[in-house]
Amino acid sequence: MDALTVSRAESGQKLLNFLQRRIEAAAGELHKWIRSGQVRVNGGRSKAFDRVSEGDLVRVPPFAALKAPGSASPVRPRPAFANAFGGAAILPIIYEDEDILVLNKPSGLPSQGGTGHADSVASLLAARFRHAEFVPAPVHRLDKDTSGLLIAGKSYAALRRLSDALAGRTETPPRKEYLAWVWGRWPHAGESELRDRMEKNRQTERMETGRTEGKEARSIVRALETRDVQGRTATLMLVRLLTGRTHQIRVQFASRGYPLAGDSRYGRPDGERLRLHAFRLTLPCMPDIRQKNTGSKKKSLDLICMPDWQTPWQISMDLPRRRQR
Repeated sequence: MDALTVSRAESGQKLLNFLQRRIEAAAGELHKWIRSGQVRVNGGRSKAFDRVSEGDLVRVPPFAALKAPGSASPVRPRPAFANAFGGAAILPIIYEDEDILVLNKPSGLPSQGGTGHADSVASLLAARFRHAEFVPAPVHRLDKDTSGLLIAGKSYAALRRLSDALAGRTETPPRKEYLAWVWGRWPHAGESELRDRMEKNRQTERMETGRTEGKEARSIVRALETRDVQGRTATLMLVRLLTGRTHQIRVQFASRGYPLAGDSRYGRPDGERLRLHAFRLTLPCMPDIRQKNTGSKKKSLDLICMPDWQTPWQISMDLPRRRQR
């Protein structure tokens, strides 16, 4: 049998997932090898969904075809994204350490691939890091037309821990703040909380509020500026999400009569691209991924990335910097 050593980045995965990343074989074939004892971890039998740890020796049959580094098919970005970032399949990286990447996702690029999408954040990461032991993957999603800060995990442990944090399963969840231009003059001074129940309408395929059986959607909002745009009043809103429902910001504002500029799905076509940007991200110190083995503690991470909106939507760097409660 040949032996594969589990790296730090691969630690915490299920055995089956580890093998799928390392071996050229169908999942059914891998299951068969595990059940028959042809795959052993540290000399003993394991189950497909047992988790592997750093340093584990995973023995596989001698006839198993190992994936060579860089064997994944390279993904070529469309010219719109290649030209924007110097002609290469490179996403703008705002921050990077041994555990995470924080990207500035451009508007028009999906977070994950799907029907009708030639490119995605996931595919561009796979292309750039095709030689890595663990290909970074997005921890959460931004809508295709939403721009701004997006986190990717560089190891399985980081991916899992951050996913739990963003889902509210940790003591101190990350803090995400957005800038959004909405049509109309926001009527409230200071901060206010938007609280709704949201659910997908299966007939229209759109998210809706007002359904008692839907999931709770909460956000804290504050108006920053009001200006005249193309003969209409528009308000710049600062939004802090307390929950992360699909299309939450767009739906919560549209349901109150203040659709986002550029939102033809929940508003009306106005010839603009969606003016919604994830501009600030605060990650608390999470000991299991944001602390080195030396015991030196990392501080929480606070990142700001302003949108590239041009006149008449351009905004001052200082405008949204005062934190919400």
